[in-house]
Amino acid sequence: MTFRLALFIGYVALPLACIALETLRPAVPVRERLRRGALADAAWYVVEAWVARTLAPWATYFALLPVMALYAMSPARFYAGFGPVAALPFWWQVPLVFVLADFLSYWQHRLFHHRALWPIHAVHHSSTQLDWLSSGRFHPLNEIGAQLVYVAPLLACGFHPFTFLVLAPYTTWYVVFLHANVRLDYGPLAYVVASPAFHRWHHTREDEGLDKNFGGILSVWDLAFGTFFLPRGRTATVFGSSEPVPEGFFAQLAYPLRRLLPRPKRSFSSPAAP
Repeated sequence: MTFRLALFIGYVALPLACIALETLRPAVPVRERLRRGALADAAWYVVEAWVARTLAPWATYFALLPVMALYAMSPARFYAGFGPVAALPFWWQVPLVFVLADFLSYWQHRLFHHRALWPIHAVHHSSTQLDWLSSGRFHPLNEIGAQLVYVAPLLACGFHPFTFLVLAPYTTWYVVFLHANVRLDYGPLAYVVASPAFHRWHHTREDEGLDKNFGGILSVWDLAFGTFFLPRGRTATVFGSSEPVPEGFFAQLAYPLRRLLPRPKRSFSSPAAP
């Protein structure tokens, strides 16, 4: 797939398809043509794609430098694939990487729901109206952390990096569709593949769904580890985060940094003697 075709699909074809589906089969009817936060999410949609393609891979590269030194490999040799898995035909590596990366992504997602990292991930959960455009509201630290968890270990095992280049467009587009405001649950297939209905319960503010449904592409991990939640005959309708994430792109970009960085201690001077 050429880069131009990928851009066309990601920025024209996919948005138009999601908008059409959201219009014809909405999970939650929406009256506003331009919802609150849409402009910020449009900025996030572009920035997130750049971070995923550029910034996060560089972070992964630097994180893997000690592994290259341990294996006594140059970066060129390391990124050519190595070991038993590199001996597998490339098109066998692709499905293996897909399953393993999705498994690691499940645990990465759960990790970001823990208190220490939640301010970073809360940016993604802060949208009160869930649709395809809200899928891009990911803080750069979230994307970097995600790739460190599900990309770096597989590269350290010797898988060829091109497997990720092949899979990335399709998994990214599916994540966009997963957030769409579409009434679609896949029926029995929902117990294998994550659906928009399945993921909407993950974004609900209700206690029953907030820490459920962590699967990014496959829902089988949630079934296996007790986090699957998809009540029949019901639809998640209330979204957002109890975390006080502000509105606006730059405010959301700064928010987790202000929360995670240590605050300076206040100094109290004793009153002057009379």
